[in-house]
Amino acid sequence: MAIRKAQSHYHTYEDWLKVEHDEGTRVELIDGDIYMFASPTRRHQAVLGEMFGQLYNHLRGKRCKVYAGPIDVRLENDAVVVPDIIVVCDPTKLTKAGVEGAPDLIIEILSPSTSRHDKLTKFNLYRRAGVAEYWIVDPADNTLDAHRLTTSEYNVYGETDTVVVNALHDFEMDLSAVFADEDEF
Repeated sequence: MAIRKAQSHYHTYEDWLKVEHDEGTRVELIDGDIYMFASPTRRHQAVLGEMFGQLYNHLRGKRCKVYAGPIDVRLENDAVVVPDIIVVCDPTKLTKAGVEGAPDLIIEILSPSTSRHDKLTKFNLYRRAGVAEYWIVDPADNTLDAHRLTTSEYNVYGETDTVVVNALHDFEMDLSAVFADEDEF
């Protein structure tokens, strides 16, 4: 899942709209830089699917909604990201194109080539944009780093733990189910 940075001048939202979005490629705009990501691995998708499924089943019929990428999230004037999973509890942030404003929860699932980008660049953007909770999931070592960005709280969870979503006070993510499919081909 290699990252490729476009030209070295400041890009705007209008520039981002003009970038060719090939099928299977995610394109993000952060601080004037355009990033392109290749399609994720099967393991990445298995982890994403289980996390999304748990959230979707819990949120069915409720005000908060969960979305799995690719979905465009415009956080600032010139910042558009494509997180793996988001939870949005404010329906006024939902648009036909995606989401305008900070989701209540963003989940990014690491791959070796995106680790630094997700842990530093996106972490700082999400904190600056007012995202309440940011989870970084590492399928290589079966861990989840939960950052509560509005309170600076940070916890690391392992493959048998459960994790409370602060925005969803009555929900716990079962990590033993999330990390169960380790079968790599």
